[in-house]
Amino acid sequence: MPVAKKIQASIEKSSWIRKMFEEGMVRKAKYGAENVFDFSIGNPNLEPPAKFKEVLRGLAADTRAGVHGYMPMQVTWKQERRWPNI
Repeated sequence: MPVAKKIQASIEKSSWIRKMFEEGMVRKAKYGAENVFDFSIGNPNLEPPAKFKEVLRGLAADTRAGVHGYMPMQVTWKQERRWPNI
């Protein structure tokens, strides 16, 4: 069955995620799940650092006007992106 070039490219690009997941399963079987830190497909098994939680709380508590709203349409993501010092 023919597949659109765009879809085929997407499938080929995403295959590394699947390979990483499968490698994690192999290592869990070989070394034991408790000895493998699985960060594939959004499965971290560690708590984030305390500093991350502190910064996240601070950002969520920020009550300045417009901080948690949509960006103006004429501003691009790269122009608007500002990260806190962590």
